[in-house]
Amino acid sequence: MESVIVKYIKLRESLRPYLRELFRQAQEEGQPLVRGLFYEFPEDETAHSIGDEYLFGPDLLVAPVVEANAEARDVYLPGECEWVELSTGRCWKGGQIVRAHAPLDVIPVFAKEGRSHGIQGMI
Repeated sequence: MESVIVKYIKLRESLRPYLRELFRQAQEEGQPLVRGLFYEFPEDETAHSIGDEYLFGPDLLVAPVVEANAEARDVYLPGECEWVELSTGRCWKGGQIVRAHAPLDVIPVFAKEGRSHGIQGMI
């Protein structure tokens, strides 16, 4: 368990520059840090019905595992952009549901292609 905690502390530290930018956007532009999928993808009808995923800023999609003992979950990737599954490096086209591997030490996080903010492989 200690290794999992250390892993996510390192992840948090790696996200500091991204967090600073999100805080700036929140203060100066009123942009929320945590956003429903519909916020960034208003034209995507499916994004409006997804209630168990969120965007952390405009670039990172987080799909928490909310079922006990689950080791995978379905994730809807919105829009027409490419998404990178940060735990595997695998690329996916938006507008589809994919199956994400999610053992206890992995939170399914996807980044818009080219926008991983230095955390690919850390999750």
